[in-house]
Amino acid sequence: MTTVGQINLFNPILNNIDRTETKRYAGMGRSIHFPEAIVSEACSIVMLEKHIKTVWTLYEYDCTLGCISGDYKIVSKGLLKHLSGSKQVILMAATVGDSVEIASKKYFEQGEYALGLLIDAAATAAVEQAANALCAMLTAQFINQGITLTARFSPGYGDWSLEEQEKVAPLAHIKAIGVNLTNAKMLIPRKSITAVVGLQTVGGKDSKTGCGQCTQKDCIMRRIK
Repeated sequence: MTTVGQINLFNPILNNIDRTETKRYAGMGRSIHFPEAIVSEACSIVMLEKHIKTVWTLYEYDCTLGCISGDYKIVSKGLLKHLSGSKQVILMAATVGDSVEIASKKYFEQGEYALGLLIDAAATAAVEQAANALCAMLTAQFINQGITLTARFSPGYGDWSLEEQEKVAPLAHIKAIGVNLTNAKMLIPRKSITAVVGLQTVGGKDSKTGCGQCTQKDCIMRRIK
């Protein structure tokens, strides 16, 4: 049984880095003649340099007031809608460490800009995969209780301001996995994320995920056109 407020660590194992997502994060998803050998090299470097860690904590959620754990009040209309029907939420964080960023910087300094860019993009894909792996583990754990999870929702999605990271990060217990927050509300190591998911009764409402829930229709990273 999961205890409310308990800090839980989970270190997923990634067997590969998603090449399609890597190219998308590099802004080259539609490039016909992009050298696949460089994509493979970047993904291989990230596989060697990554140090994946995730952490998650269960909280009570008052959907009437939009309050998590009684003290964090959600100001995002999009997130309030996303969590409607949830009586509990999970705050989570994931990181791939800082070695990948060091590797990317090294290749930029050597003038290998394409490789440096793709390492950075592959690291972004890796942290997203790590968060997805955490959600898959949680889904399997809670399904036995008749509970399903909404999609992940992170500060910066839709109208949930990145400024909220200052309040979200402590609830997500980022320091438990070696992540810190700068004065500019940026996570360090840079390839780290925080997110919230809602816990709902199986058979409840479906939620749009990822790009489907974002209002930034002109984003170059957008999967849905």
